[in-house]
Amino acid sequence: MTETVDGSGPNKNRPRAVGIVGAGQLARMTIEAAAALAIPVVLLAEDPTESATELTSRVLLGSATDAGQLWALAARCDVMTFDHEHVDLEMLSTFENAGVAVRPGVKAMRLGVDKAHMRSTLTAVGIPVPTHAILDPSGATPLIKQVAAFGAARGWPLVLKACRGGYDGKGVWPVTDLAEAAAVCAGAEATGVPLLVETHVAIDFELSALVVRRPAETLTWPVVETTQLDGVCREVLMPGRVTPELAARAQAIAVKIAETIDSVGVMAVEMFASQDALLVNEVALRPHNSGHWTIEGASTSQFENHLRAILDLPLGAIDARARHVATVNVFGPADGSDPATRLEAALGVPGAHVHLYGKESRPGRKLGHVTVCGDDEVDVKNRAWHAARELGTTIPEQLLRPAATR
Repeated sequence: MTETVDGSGPNKNRPRAVGIVGAGQLARMTIEAAAALAIPVVLLAEDPTESATELTSRVLLGSATDAGQLWALAARCDVMTFDHEHVDLEMLSTFENAGVAVRPGVKAMRLGVDKAHMRSTLTAVGIPVPTHAILDPSGATPLIKQVAAFGAARGWPLVLKACRGGYDGKGVWPVTDLAEAAAVCAGAEATGVPLLVETHVAIDFELSALVVRRPAETLTWPVVETTQLDGVCREVLMPGRVTPELAARAQAIAVKIAETIDSVGVMAVEMFASQDALLVNEVALRPHNSGHWTIEGASTSQFENHLRAILDLPLGAIDARARHVATVNVFGPADGSDPATRLEAALGVPGAHVHLYGKESRPGRKLGHVTVCGDDEVDVKNRAWHAARELGTTIPEQLLRPAATR
């Protein structure tokens, strides 16, 4: 049973504790890694039934923007970190200025919270991003006219994106003409959502570079290929189509970003491979879906190294433990059944490592993932999808086609 804790002062004799803002599956897997190191974790959860609350009784209830509960969390931990980006940066600056150890730090988090700030910051230091414009919300020029001017100069189709708050495909609107763009702009003007517009990139494939940093050292895991459908990650392959040369370039970009913003902890940099170019699309200042493969596939997982980094402990090795690793996300079946009821069949797939997040099943909801490691790329991918199918996940039609045609 979840026990709501109060905001009393810390016990000076206890081990160093970590406070996590948010209680989703990332917090859950961080707690699993913390248990092996006897690191206490305190959660700030919006709902007592969230995924991570099953694993600890140290739970404060409140939103990520509840100043009172954030202060209570800070009183019970040595360092505060995050399960998501839905935070108030100005409020967190107050905590940081008061001496609270906020990791990865407000300066770094701003890059993950605000896409406009991210693109401006990376452009300023010479890191390539899609050609874009940040739309002026002042009303002096209607948003649709700004989009029309950008389209006239750069060509259609375009992509409109919310500068803040978007995730898993939300807040991203591909548009092919002014009529489609006008509908998005009207909605943004009505709700006050700031937008940016960028060119539609012809993508060969997508990849993710995962980096972990503390003041004394920075490490990057092997780079992975990711498959996103409708803005949601479905499959991660290590190395997939990522060549050693491309991996080195992606890792160098990730390290440069981490050093530019003085990040502490794990950071994922999602990129587009487009002909010979690498373009940064998203940056996440936390453990990330594209790094779940590291639990079984790397010497040290992203969750353990995130804890080590934010507590300024020596980082663990990040080398891959197999030639090929495949991770497939598990989604709620169309019939609403719970994948946990199908666990026996999934665990019967040789080498399948199943992670279920303890969430209530709904059709299409991300409920877990499966990882398989081995020596053959096709074999590990097939076994991962076999286990995911046993859990009720349907293979998307796009992934049934050979990789060379995708």
